[in-house]
Amino acid sequence: MPSMGWTRRIVAIALVCWLAGCSEFSRHRFGGVRRSADAEEGPPKSAPALAIGKPPAVVNPGIDPNVKPATFVPDLNPPPIDPNAQGLQHPLRVLYERASRRHATMDSYIFRFKRREVVQGKKTPEEVMQVKVRCDPYSVYIKCLVGEGKDREVIYVQGKNNNKMQVLLSPNDFGSSFIKRQSIAPDDPLVRSKSRYPITETGLGMMIDHFGRQVVGIEKGDPLAGTVKYLGQLERPEFTAKVEAVYQAVPAGNDPTLPKGGHRWWFFDAGSGLPVLRITHDATGEVEYYLHDHIQAVRLDDVDFNPDRTWRK
Repeated sequence: MPSMGWTRRIVAIALVCWLAGCSEFSRHRFGGVRRSADAEEGPPKSAPALAIGKPPAVVNPGIDPNVKPATFVPDLNPPPIDPNAQGLQHPLRVLYERASRRHATMDSYIFRFKRREVVQGKKTPEEVMQVKVRCDPYSVYIKCLVGEGKDREVIYVQGKNNNKMQVLLSPNDFGSSFIKRQSIAPDDPLVRSKSRYPITETGLGMMIDHFGRQVVGIEKGDPLAGTVKYLGQLERPEFTAKVEAVYQAVPAGNDPTLPKGGHRWWFFDAGSGLPVLRITHDATGEVEYYLHDHIQAVRLDDVDFNPDRTWRK
């Protein structure tokens, strides 16, 4: 039987290729395509789908039909988005306020997460995950639905389990025949060296906060905020309805994941106001693709983030 230290390294290596959050949270390469200077403000074009075993479009998002959805608090008087407005009614501020208000009504929620990343210059395959998030205490559950880590599960609860991720290994993980479950710190060097964001930055709230910081920077005239432009409602192949789009030119020094700067596109659902897609390019092409769909507000409690209960056989 391998030593615990060696097993820990095996698990960490298996995780680094898919743990992140997104967000994009949140603090949320189209095949290596390069962009021309005159296309910087236009939304990136979709590339052919990556070849994976099962197309993500038909993957069950993992929403439990027996879980009673929570009720969104409707925004009965949403402020209009005027591209020429200034001050508090500026379209970027309106998008942020809408998203923030809607997220504040969601104590916990489930969504499907599709991700492509470039980590240390290497492009990772597209992955599809089911994600559950609870805002207080901050809790995350992730299950890989598509990819080499299929059926791997991770639970993180702030202040519990020594603030370590609890990991249920995939049957494909080396060493899973010896040990099924392991604890790993979110800031483990192996994990952080291979993933763009830690699990502690998973969820829509982190993505909204990130966008909000850019809005504040623009309003204060901070040069590190770069250039941010509202593009209006656009069609995207991922969605049946148009989404609100924003383009951001990211200068060097704005984002540690983009040391030389880059270009970022934010897409917000026009109905809920929530951020549903973020795409980021550097000089080489796409380096981040984070899609949040099948978002469902639900009531989650401690049991949903208790590994002893969740993985009890």
